[in-house]
Amino acid sequence: MLAYGLKDNSDSLRFEILLNGKLLKDIHLDEKFTSVLSISNDKSILLSTTDKFYLLKKDTIIPLGQNITGEIFSCAFTSEGILMTVKDDDLCFFDTAGNLAKLYKLPNKGMGISSGKEVMYIYDRNKDQQNNGLYVLAKHGKCTKLFDVPKPINSVVEKNNAILFAAGCAIFSFDQEINKLKPIIALPKDKEIISITVYFSTNWIYFSTDSAIYAVKDSNALKITDELGGVLKYSNNRLIVFNPEKKLLIGIYGLESKIASIKPPAKNASTILQPSQPLTNASIINMANQNLSDDTIISIIKKSEVDFILNVDATIYLSENKVSSPVIMEMKNAMKRKTGTGSNGKAGEAGKK
Repeated sequence: MLAYGLKDNSDSLRFEILLNGKLLKDIHLDEKFTSVLSISNDKSILLSTTDKFYLLKKDTIIPLGQNITGEIFSCAFTSEGILMTVKDDDLCFFDTAGNLAKLYKLPNKGMGISSGKEVMYIYDRNKDQQNNGLYVLAKHGKCTKLFDVPKPINSVVEKNNAILFAAGCAIFSFDQEINKLKPIIALPKDKEIISITVYFSTNWIYFSTDSAIYAVKDSNALKITDELGGVLKYSNNRLIVFNPEKKLLIGIYGLESKIASIKPPAKNASTILQPSQPLTNASIINMANQNLSDDTIISIIKKSEVDFILNVDATIYLSENKVSSPVIMEMKNAMKRKTGTGSNGKAGEAGKK
């Protein structure tokens, strides 16, 4: 069922089945697709198994190239239309002869890749790693690590001058110019955000779990549906949703006009909306109450401007509101880095700031 008035029989919404199990059976293609989804410069849709690419053009799905030795983990088209692929722990591309050629040895196996306007982003997605890096690959070939976070990075997209990425149950924004990280929105701790995409004409951010799709813009957040999730892309005025487990690829048209007609729901306890900078005690309490992990909160503190109050009353108030000792210690460290003196000395009700 679609939430907040978005009904699936609404005149403003149109659902187009691009691919499903029946269609695959009809063309005698019984492949197990991975979560790879990319859009070419001519708006064709690229899907993948572990060893082969398929291109969906209009009503036809065609194999792309030969079967690949090794395992395909992710891919994305550059702004020039070159298909970049992560195969095992190699970054590869298709040469003029249509063969997959190695470009770089990557730091880890199974990394993700996303395209920006002028660069490519490569990121760690391994749940067993304590530090997961986000790297930027420039056109001239230089690869630079931007930062590490404690959670696997599931999806990356550019938005204006910032990099949005999903890690765990939250979406964060990273500003390269000032080297600052801030949270945009978070779901309950048991929900993992697996994909993000942006419709640049309206600046709506769409994101998904394995079973639900959401939209957020400024301070407004909506649940689009709780019956379908998967990998998202926005292309040709439609939200494309791919669920490889269900062998289902659909396009949803008319979301923006429908969203515009809905009065935004009241802010609720299931989301953390973008905070003003710098971070305050209230920001940290809000994150803790939404069940963000200590590692995630600490990572945000390390990359953010801060204005904490950490006298005795404030520290007690933080503890009473589910903020852990490791987080409070990092808050103190952040203020030491800022002031060189440790906690400031403000007292009383200011602790609730």
